Amino acid sequence: MSNESLEMRRELDAVLPKPRDFSGSLRVLRRGATGALLVQVGGAGLSLIVNVVLARLVGKTEYGVYTLVFSWMSVLSVLALLGQSSSVVRFIPTYLHRQDWGTLRGLRRGASAIVLVASIAIMAIGALIVFALRARLGRNLESTLLVGFLLLPLVTQLGLNGAFFRGFKRAVRSGAYDNVVRPLVLVGLALVLVSALGWRLAAPGVMAVSVVAALVTLVGSEWRLTRVWPAAARNVRPVYDVPAWFKLGRQLFFLAAMGIANNRADVLILGALAGAVVVGPYYAAVRLAALAVYGLSAVNTILAPMIAESYVAGDHARMAKMVHDAARLTFVVTMAVALPLAIAGYWILGLFGKGFAEAAYVPLLIILLGQCINATAGPVGFLMTMTRYEREAPWFTGSAALLNVLLSLALIPPFGLIGAAIATAFSTIAWNLAALVFVRRKLGVNPTILPMASR
Repeated sequence: MSNESLEMRRELDAVLPKPRDFSGSLRVLRRGATGALLVQVGGAGLSLIVNVVLARLVGKTEYGVYTLVFSWMSVLSVLALLGQSSSVVRFIPTYLHRQDWGTLRGLRRGASAIVLVASIAIMAIGALIVFALRARLGRNLESTLLVGFLLLPLVTQLGLNGAFFRGFKRAVRSGAYDNVVRPLVLVGLALVLVSALGWRLAAPGVMAVSVVAALVTLVGSEWRLTRVWPAAARNVRPVYDVPAWFKLGRQLFFLAAMGIANNRADVLILGALAGAVVVGPYYAAVRLAALAVYGLSAVNTILAPMIAESYVAGDHARMAKMVHDAARLTFVVTMAVALPLAIAGYWILGLFGKGFAEAAYVPLLIILLGQCINATAGPVGFLMTMTRYEREAPWFTGSAALLNVLLSLALIPPFGLIGAAIATAFSTIAWNLAALVFVRRKLGVNPTILPMASR
């Protein structure tokens, strides 16, 4: 090539836009999502085994009481987090980008204190309500609820620690403690008490074992978070930007509250209308179907801080490419898990005990169908909460929760477990489709599996 040609080539390279290289970001996404998927699917499988063991140990009725109370604690724990777990994931990339180490350290202390105070307050109020309603609840349900309130300060701190791990892109560690360590400790303690010591566990006893398991897991999580904390943020003076944390937390709180209400409304309304006995089989179907949704959860674990990071840096093209590839990965994993579950679900539900498969297999199929449809929409929720549309996101989730409640109230009395499954699947599909339309219009990205071009 002549000198003139070389000089012309250099001039063209200087003028023409260079192709964007997304390989580094996509490698991080795939590697992190794979690790998170292994932990979450492994944890979901372990949780399923734990629930089978518990159902076998305590029987259908006691298992129903335990799962009903556990569902209530899941709802209350999200309320106690006050949106801080999502807020932490949103703020950490910003502080790291700015190297704002003092505020990062203050975030850990401040968020933990906020969540702890909220957990204790909800625990106290809940205990007073239980005492006031003790005549209607019955002794067994009352005792299980009172013990269950002790979970709140523990599981909320576990959830907050998981958010810090996600903010630092530690995808595997973000779910390892709650999804793997905690179920292992729970089933280990239960088996020791029943098999080795000959104890007879009922719902309150299982809940007490859950409290001990959560405490042990929290200690390990705190120790590991201290080890991975950035060295530059360890000894600096903490700076507390409480107004900003509360502002974003308040906006995300309603979203999280409506999300958990939407996910648990079927179980809670089913328990209120039909009693704790039927909750056990339905909850078994929900736990089994949860295996299919962990593809989405695993990808979102690592994707959420990357969306926030790209948005802060103004890199729209990188964000668009990531979410589209993430949707495809999510759909493949969801289908790969859902199809075997649909085939083997009847047999697996039978492992829980007599009557589980007959009652819960059709609801399982309905829930799985809804999850497969939802997987096609991609990470629409995080695209709102990790950008500038966190105020709009709760309206979508709140509408879905309201729709779920109304459908549950209408469908559970005539159709029982099948009605609860239809209500949950339909409301979740509706919110995903509505959020997808919003994201396409406002952000101009394609979070679906379809080959649509971004703006």
